Amino acid sequence: MGGFLENLKNIFTVPTGDTTSKFVTFTIRCNKCGEEITVRARKNSDISRVSEGEKLAGAEYFLRKEILGEKCNNLIYIEVSFGPGFNIISKEISGGKFVE
Repeated sequence: MGGFLENLKNIFTVPTGDTTSKFVTFTIRCNKCGEEITVRARKNSDISRVSEGEKLAGAEYFLRKEILGEKCNNLIYIEVSFGPGFNIISKEISGGKFVE
């Protein structure tokens, strides 16, 4: 009986230990209120593989994400292209700035 619930727990729980290899993390700042927001994109679900016909300047993976902070209702949009090993090739942002 507990098997079903245990499986659900495993799906929605981030494992402890080294999780940095499963995520790409960005810190952004909202242009409207100045809030700094940490964005974690899961490599296996948030980031898409670029298909053969859509090659974007050598990109193998692509992320398009809308971000909403807690302080205001300003939507921030990011688009990031990744090469092999999830190395960032290019990144664009609207409504905010990347914090380096």
